[in-house]
Amino acid sequence: MSNSLQNKVAVVTGAASGIGLASTEILVANGATVVMVDRNVATMEKIQAKYKDKIIPCVTNLIDPDSCAKMVPSIIEKTGKIDILHANAGCYIGGI
Repeated sequence: MSNSLQNKVAVVTGAASGIGLASTEILVANGATVVMVDRNVATMEKIQAKYKDKIIPCVTNLIDPDSCAKMVPSIIEKTGKIDILHANAGCYIGGI
């Protein structure tokens, strides 16, 4: 992979599994520093151990409004910017 995203900060929601994790790994492979947004602390710590300073965990419960309200300020405090946002996480509300 290239370093075409060098010095870029990417935020990926739902980053600890599935498409979010795959997106995280591709972004890191292309040079980005990735803020992993997820509620799965153990998996984020495991991925951070693998990629070191290219991963910044951000523990957030995306179905909790208070947790979401703290997310962006926390990211800006840690990184100073957001260049890329991959809003991967979602939820299914049955019966609609």
